[in-house]
Amino acid sequence: MKTSNIFEDFNLVDSSAYKSLSPKMKKAVNEFYKMLDNRHDNGSYQDDNFCENIEDCVKTIVSSHDIKKETLLDYIELEVREQLKLEV
Repeated sequence: MKTSNIFEDFNLVDSSAYKSLSPKMKKAVNEFYKMLDNRHDNGSYQDDNFCENIEDCVKTIVSSHDIKKETLLDYIELEVREQLKLEV
């Protein structure tokens, strides 16, 4: 499943986790999801190593947007919990 489908299926931009982000973080998160999609579309995405793909994207986004890695990872965790309807 492409991450753009996640945006459509779960409507991440309406989630409380996404809404709580600063404009800078929203831009970084949007680019993160686009980067995952691009890797999937161009074949550089390795289905057998999903975690490595995410970690590579996180490293790139953190350095290009000058944000803390923990902040992005915290958002991802909150978003996953919210979408799976787990306790936050």
